[in-house]
Amino acid sequence: MPDDDRIQEKSEYAKSARSDSWIDHSNSSFWNELCGSALARVLGITDASPQSLKRFDDWYFGFYPYLLPFVNASGLAGRRALEVGLGYGSLSQKVAEAGADYTGLDIAAGPVAMVNHRLRQRGSPGRAVEGSVLKCPFPDQSFDVAIAIGSLHHTGDLGLALSELRRVLVPGGQLVFMVYNALSYRRWLRWPLATMRHALWVRGALPTRPSSSESERRAYDTDSEGNAAPETVFCARGELWSMMKEWSINVMQLENIGDEGPLRLLSRSLKLKAMGPWTGLDIYVRATRPS
Repeated sequence: MPDDDRIQEKSEYAKSARSDSWIDHSNSSFWNELCGSALARVLGITDASPQSLKRFDDWYFGFYPYLLPFVNASGLAGRRALEVGLGYGSLSQKVAEAGADYTGLDIAAGPVAMVNHRLRQRGSPGRAVEGSVLKCPFPDQSFDVAIAIGSLHHTGDLGLALSELRRVLVPGGQLVFMVYNALSYRRWLRWPLATMRHALWVRGALPTRPSSSESERRAYDTDSEGNAAPETVFCARGELWSMMKEWSINVMQLENIGDEGPLRLLSRSLKLKAMGPWTGLDIYVRATRPS
């Protein structure tokens, strides 16, 4: 299959089964419960006071030690920064406090309210608004940097999301994002046939892109009632390279390891160092919109 046809399929495959409006509505409902709510319950956090949010954030950035260095939040001072997918607002607060001209965007009202609460509480400039990245509600070339950690793979159209972010970035602007790795150790162990099909599709040996099952989606994201995320796309590095031909990719690396089976016996720092770069759960990308 020609590359252009495969790129179009990557962008459009989900829309053949589910409409944009259905996905947006379902995502708005599902993600209204803040991503991180389960962690907050485990930590015993029941309010949004500065002390409670700091306790959440300390755990969060300790668990994902590579996140802040990869985003380079401290280097965003004075830059117009858009964050897509806000969750509990931990990264949002760091970016705003670093001195960025911050704007947050989320499909759901809950994360928007949390981030605006954080900004007011800390006296930080910026704002968060409700909306879909698939119809990004900002003019062309509005931002110097866009950040999307763990959100674009839930939109239902990753290709369109990337295209919209390219539109709102200035030439030379930077995109930093994370999506789930379709060929991680977890997927080979738990869904070997689906993972093999994905690997074959990436190589052009299968005509149709595999879609994710409910059990696959549930293993990565659930709400408090155990429902799986409405839409999740798992990506391989090769297909991201194909989808992003209009970008200059600066870095693409694997990160994150879980605690399945015997992995729970190993320290997280050891797992991240020894396994993360080779078979990690997540793909982190830093790319530039060419001038």
